[in-house]
Amino acid sequence: MASAFEDWHEHVDEETKRQIAENESRFRRANERIEKAGIRLGAHELTYPFVCECGRPECVVVLRATLAEYERARENGRYFLCAPGHEITIDGMGAVVHREDRFVVVEKRGVAGAVAEANDPRRRSGMH
Repeated sequence: MASAFEDWHEHVDEETKRQIAENESRFRRANERIEKAGIRLGAHELTYPFVCECGRPECVVVLRATLAEYERARENGRYFLCAPGHEITIDGMGAVVHREDRFVVVEKRGVAGAVAEANDPRRRSGMH
């Protein structure tokens, strides 16, 4: 399924790809804080509200995932947890690597992948 973003743009330049990846990284940092709160609560089987990590600055979609599902989505610094239909994969900048009814996991590639890895909070903290 193509995302709405793909309907608007056929090609994006390298700077736009960087900006999208920076936005995605900001949302991912917020989700890292949500995960830490869930771990403190100790209720691992519950689903928690995570923000969509798509690169759209106006996105306010909240999706639900268990802590284990979130961890699987974070096993790679290039992976992002997105609402279905919010995956930004145009121009080879990403691909869906896992799909559930409630969310998709998108791997960023090329310049977007490099930005994602550089901004991965777990890489900086040594946490994996």
